[in-house]
This record gives sequence, structure tokens and C-alpha cells, in this order.
Amino acid sequence: METNRKMNVLVLGASGAGKSTLIKAISGTEVITGVGEGNTQKISVYESETWPIRLIDTKGFEYNLFKQGETIRQVKKYLKEQVKDGQGDDRGLDAVWYCVEGTARRMFTHNIELMNKSIKGWKNVPVFAVITKSYSEIDIPENIDAVNKAFAKTKHINLKGVIPVVAEEYHINDEVSVEPKNIGELCVATINCMDEAKEIAKENLDRMVLEQKRYTANAVTAGAAATAAVVGAVPFEFADAVLLVPLETSLTKGIFKVYGVDFSGQLISGIVGSAMITNIAKGILKVATDKIPVAGAILNGTVAAVIVEALGQAIIAASESMYKGQLDPQKIDAVVDYIGDKVKESKYVGSTVTYLEENANKLQGKKAKDLYLAIKGSIENSVAKEEKAE
Repeated sequence: METNRKMNVLVLGASGAGKSTLIKAISGTEVITGVGEGNTQKISVYESETWPIRLIDTKGFEYNLFKQGETIRQVKKYLKEQVKDGQGDDRGLDAVWYCVEGTARRMFTHNIELMNKSIKGWKNVPVFAVITKSYSEIDIPENIDAVNKAFAKTKHINLKGVIPVVAEEYHINDEVSVEPKNIGELCVATINCMDEAKEIAKENLDRMVLEQKRYTANAVTAGAAATAAVVGAVPFEFADAVLLVPLETSLTKGIFKVYGVDFSGQLISGIVGSAMITNIAKGILKVATDKIPVAGAILNGTVAAVIVEALGQAIIAASESMYKGQLDPQKIDAVVDYIGDKVKESKYVGSTVTYLEENANKLQGKKAKDLYLAIKGSIENSVAKEEKAE
């Protein structure tokens, strides 16, 4: 384990749970909370000089549903910006400390679900449940058991441990006080999972970077497909569909740039305007023309949009494979074949005629762009249902 690395630890919990006191005990820095313990208004970062830990303080979860949503959005926004703008160890999330007040004598599963929503993008991140204000030794076993039972009801949380702590000396009366305890144990337990946490964080970072690239590339594809619906509605034969070549070229280059693919003119030429794409489009039109009561120009535009969408999705898949080093952009034939296979297998291509047939009575008066969006929405809904079923 590299001792010069620091772990990014997100500190979450209900308002008043003792997050700020815990952070102060570890970082040695006074945490500004406004009026009262539960009023941290923004996310702040505190670094410990003793431990290789960087603590990310958050606004506490409150009873108000609106404020709960506000805290969740705040955390998500911070983590997203950190991924985009951070450098080195500043990026990513390595662990979560979820603070539960030991004196409360109860644990709400709902609160854990709020935590889960906040870190939804960070799969398998190590989580430590920290029972703060653990002044009573008698109550500790019961509190640990309650926390374990609450976490057991919530799936997909990588709970590493439940640790009772006292962050600062607590005076029961003039003669009796409870000394700070288990702060070191909490830090050691967290650091002991550093290698695993960093590996998980890297996987999450890679996935989130890809998701952002995919989001941008999908937007580029949607714009190109919508334009194709308009261009395609101009009467022409797909065998001579030169009008779509500049659009497909711009689409291909745009997606490659999003993923940082080092492409050549020869690669672009191999992909764009290929006979394979033209033949697929002609095949859809041949089946649809005799069965679907819609104007030829509208059908032409709809198919053009669907083909451009399918091409865009195929290029996105190829770009991700090249980004991961699984496909070599210099091997042009392999890339072109890969994209061609993806277009042939596309749900957009396979579902277009089916959708148009099933909705034939609703097609009159529709524009090509509207039909394309309806087909796309239908396919995405089907995919979402399949994923949910799994």
C-alpha cells in the first residue's frame, strides 16, 4: 500500500448526527456549521495531517423531503464535478462514513436509502457505519445490532464495518466524563481497505468517464438522426443517397472526437456511405412500402433517421472498444466490419418495420422526425423494461 496516497472519504448522515465533530477530531480543523450542529450548508473538504484521509463534509439529511433531495443533488453534483475537474487522488470516491447518532437508540432504513441514492454512481464503494456519541457502553451492542439489521434490508451496499466512536470528550457531570474512543480504529479500518477502495474507485471513475462520453455521443447521434429525418424526406433513392454522406461523415468524426479516437480519412471513408448501410435501408423500405400507409417521403425520412441512429450507436460501441484498447483504429477493415455487424444487429433496424406495422393507424399526418422519435422511445422503453426485469 502506498502511504503517500490519500483516501477520499464522504461523510454522510442525518443532521445533528455528529459529522462535524468527527471531522474536527480527525482533521484538527474547526468545521463551520452555522447555527447548531446540523447546519452545514455546503460541501467542504478537510485533510488530516495524521492520517492519509481526505474528508468530504456534506449537509445533513433532514426530515423535510425537499431538503433531503437537495442534499442528494448536492452530493451527486460535487462528485460529478470532482470526476471532471479533479486531478490525481483528488478524483473519485474511496469510502463512505455513514454517521448514526448512538444516543438516538434507533436506525431508520430510509436514511440508508438516502445515502444509497447519494452515491448511486459509485458501485461497491466501501461503507463504514459510524455510531457517533457512543457514550454508553451498555447500549453499544444493541446499537451495532440495530445498524447491521438496517443495512441488511438495503441491497448493493458494501458495508465494511460498524464502529462506535466518541469524537470528543463528553462530560456527564462534574466528576464523570467519557473520553474520545475508536477514532484511530475507524481510520485504521478505512486505510486497511485502501487498495481495494482505490481499485473500486478506478473502476467507477472509468465507468463514469465512459458514461459521460456516451451521453455526449448520444446527443451528437440524436441531433444527426433528427437532421437525417428532414434530409431523408427529400425524394431520392437510397442507392444514390449522397445527401446523407456529409451528415454521416460529420457524425462519425464527432463521435470519434468525443472518445479521443485517432482516426484517418481512410477509416472515415470505409465507414460512411457503405453499400451495407444503403442495402439495409433499402431492405426496410422494400418491406415497409407495401404494408404501411404513409407517404413515401415520410417513410424515406423516417428510415434515414433510423439508419443514422443505428450507425451512431454502432460507432459509439466501436469507439468504446477502441477507448478500452480492445479494437485498433489502425486496423480499418476490422473496425468497419465491427461497425457493420453492430448496424445489422441494431434494435433500431430490427424494430422499425414492426413498430410501423403495429401503429399503422396512427401514422397519418406524422412527420418523419416524429416517427423516428416514437420508434426510438418505444425501443428505449423496451430495453429499460428488460433491464429492470433482470
